[in-house]
Amino acid sequence: MYIVYDNVSVLSTRMHRAVAMSVKVILCLVLACTYVEALQTVNGKIKISVGTTAGCSDTVNFISQQLKEAYDLYKEYLEIEYVPWGRTRFENGQFTCQFGVNDCWANRLHRCALNMLRGNQDAQVRYMQCEYAPPFPSFIQGSYVCAREAGLDLVNLDHCVANVGDELDTRAQAAAAQPMAVINFVPSIVLNDEIDRNRHNEAFRRLPSLICFALLDDPNNDITSCQI
Repeated sequence: MYIVYDNVSVLSTRMHRAVAMSVKVILCLVLACTYVEALQTVNGKIKISVGTTAGCSDTVNFISQQLKEAYDLYKEYLEIEYVPWGRTRFENGQFTCQFGVNDCWANRLHRCALNMLRGNQDAQVRYMQCEYAPPFPSFIQGSYVCAREAGLDLVNLDHCVANVGDELDTRAQAAAAQPMAVINFVPSIVLNDEIDRNRHNEAFRRLPSLICFALLDDPNNDITSCQI
């Protein structure tokens, strides 16, 4: 009995070791597949390009939580670019959007408003935070409330919104194409113009932390500590 018991014990121990080794190998493979090179600043800045669409709850959450917190903390180090397009298609003079007609109209409004606010990053960020917060003025209400709060000329804005198919649409469609092809998610998040699905996933979950550690690695600022 003792011999059999010892053999079973030895076999059991070997099996546990084999399983443990297998788990380690699997973890190593997972880490290798998901490894993302550390984000770094470029000339002291980090560029964040966000592909949005007005009716998307994931976009709402990212803009109102991750991006807002990151901008509040580190705005002097950030260059923010919005691409209000998402999964939109523009064919034969007509838009087709992921969340219907309201999505199309609001995205067009966002493109026009952001263009009119170009050169004023704070104003652009405040405007988009307004649009992606309850009651979601453009998407739900079809209103210019956020544009009016941004101080935009509503006559010129309305003219822009009505004249679809111009350079704003062409630029947004082109800017959204590659990120959507690689990331295939809205919002698409591209840092420093490097399109990477794993980096996008990190930014979507913990953008403020990601930015902080990149700044911490740059000696030319006053960032001294970060939280994961």
